[in-house]
Amino acid sequence: MNGQSFLDFRNELNKRGIVFTYSGFLNDDILTGIGNALRTKLALDHIDNKVSRGIFSAFVEQVQNVIRYSAESQGPELDEEGIPLTDPLLSQEIRYGMVAIGDRSDGKRFVTCCNMIEESNVDRLKQSLESIRGLDRKELTKLMREQLKDGPPEGSKGAGVGFVSIAREANGDWDFEMVPTEDPKMFFFCFEAYF
Repeated sequence: MNGQSFLDFRNELNKRGIVFTYSGFLNDDILTGIGNALRTKLALDHIDNKVSRGIFSAFVEQVQNVIRYSAESQGPELDEEGIPLTDPLLSQEIRYGMVAIGDRSDGKRFVTCCNMIEESNVDRLKQSLESIRGLDRKELTKLMREQLKDGPPEGSKGAGVGFVSIAREANGDWDFEMVPTEDPKMFFFCFEAYF
């Protein structure tokens, strides 16, 4: 065991203002557990209700994106015929991602979520995010209503308004990055919203 490396890691998180972080496989149960801890932390810090709602909403949307779309997944286990096993734990899929919540030096709070995505999704995701960059809250609300009315885009595993919703909650103050990895078919996608 190397306790010093974990202490160094903890000190680095503190130096960066990170008050909450998780890295690992995620599912809805973990989302609920982390969400409960986050709500308690926001209440104990006496965060303004509007800011608290925005942080919590962004956290939920971003973690749901990991659960639905991360390219790193495990499960479900299948039998010889390709049918998921009946054991409820073995018949589930879990996906890997990271989330961090903290305070910036300028007093704003941030919610960051990262996960691997396949190279084939990079351009589509970039175009989608760039199309909402710079929109104000009113424009984002209008776009969200239109997308909900039109239904989810092809391949979406949700309502298709997650990033629009986050951008609206953050009043357009967000950013993203897609970092190439050693595997040319994979990119490390990070999305960060500020409150």
